[in-house]
Amino acid sequence: MPEEIAKAWPDHYRFIDTIGPEGVEVHCITYQVIGETEQCYYIGDTHTCAMVKGPQYSWTADAIKKRRKRVLKEGGEWGRRFAYTDKALALRSYKARKAWQMKHAQLSMERAKAAIGYFGNHEVESTVPTEAVTIPSEYIQGLNWGDC
Repeated sequence: MPEEIAKAWPDHYRFIDTIGPEGVEVHCITYQVIGETEQCYYIGDTHTCAMVKGPQYSWTADAIKKRRKRVLKEGGEWGRRFAYTDKALALRSYKARKAWQMKHAQLSMERAKAAIGYFGNHEVESTVPTEAVTIPSEYIQGLNWGDC
């Protein structure tokens, strides 16, 4: 990949987190463009870019295809994307992903609480139901069910 072309393409950013003994660590990963089509960029992390710029083997092209991500050139200010050209938009996306993660975790917690409240925990003997059991839960019943 010629260096003068690579500089013409924008870097893309994505925030991720990892956990460890110290707590949650938030990282900003920079992705570089490794290819493009008329409507999309193909981006890769540092390792993927090293594969593109490094020695080429018979397996290199397949490995790059598995690791690269595709993002639209237009519409980076709205919708969901894997990575953004603006760090502020990337951070907004990270916060939105964490909000959804909390909603999904809340639903899982409420389901578990309802089941344990009905049957007891694993230390309590329960009668085995012979057919389906409906366990009422205010949280689950309060979800927007619409006309399902």
